[in-house]
Amino acid sequence: MPLDGPGVALLAYTGAGSFDYVTVNEIFGVDYSGRFGSWYRTRTCGVAPGPVELDGGVTVQAPYGLDEAERADLLIVPGWTKEHEVPPQALLTTLHRAYRRGARIMSICTGAFVLGYAGLLDQRRATTHWAMAPLLASLFPSATVDPRALFVDDRRILTAARMSAGMDLALHVVRGDFGADAAATLAQRLVLAGYRSGGQSQFVDSPLSPDPGDPLPDLLDWMRRHLDQRWSLRGLGAQVHMSPRTLTRRFQRLTGMSPHQWLMRERILAAQRMLEASDESVEQIAARTGIGSAGNLRYSFRRELGVPPQVYRTTFRSRRTAGRPDD
Repeated sequence: MPLDGPGVALLAYTGAGSFDYVTVNEIFGVDYSGRFGSWYRTRTCGVAPGPVELDGGVTVQAPYGLDEAERADLLIVPGWTKEHEVPPQALLTTLHRAYRRGARIMSICTGAFVLGYAGLLDQRRATTHWAMAPLLASLFPSATVDPRALFVDDRRILTAARMSAGMDLALHVVRGDFGADAAATLAQRLVLAGYRSGGQSQFVDSPLSPDPGDPLPDLLDWMRRHLDQRWSLRGLGAQVHMSPRTLTRRFQRLTGMSPHQWLMRERILAAQRMLEASDESVEQIAARTGIGSAGNLRYSFRRELGVPPQVYRTTFRSRRTAGRPDD
């Protein structure tokens, strides 16, 4: 099977977050082409080729230098542990050049500071670990720092809060590149949440596992089967004998989202799968998923995935065809 998907440069530099590096490597650095037909062409790139000591005494081998990183389609920046210090200029120059060429730049946790020093957060929304968000905002005042978001995807600049949020962002990238089913399959393989949207809060006030007898999981399953229907909080609450206020609070505790946010997430996922697997028109898909009009679907798709539905369908199918093994 070919590794002919997007080229990825996983950046390694002295003091980089070892956990950030290792976790995203599980998604981008492992060969899943046997399952999905093709996969990412990932290279570990250092400021110079050779061994690189990350934080915690972890050493990785970087066979490639920044010249290789500059040619990648996606550059991944793990945490920068010296937030008050400017990173090596060669690294900043590489990021800036790659972005100008059309690459996506993705940071995990305090890797957002590297993007800030490279000038890539100007006039953009971004996030990092909530504890570091005030410092990021003070150092880069032209950025809009959201301390609550799990991740932010703003015009090819992608930032994530720490640890699991970096995996959420990685799955978000996979979802756009290889489709919703591929992302769900990979999440299941890695025992991860199938889909947590970037707008979900970093703070969830209780575990996501429901209590025994909790009626909400059954309600969520019912809502997934009836996405085309229009609901009200009062109507949904009546099904589980809760007031709208109680339902909203229980929804937030279980999913980390409001009912409206959860519903839009599920509708977008359903639309992705229909675009991937059917020839239905955008208008038909909008109606079947409850999004309503083709205009609403185009707007929601652009907001969530950065591309309109037809571009997503064309791109997904061309990648699937290119990754299909020869008969």
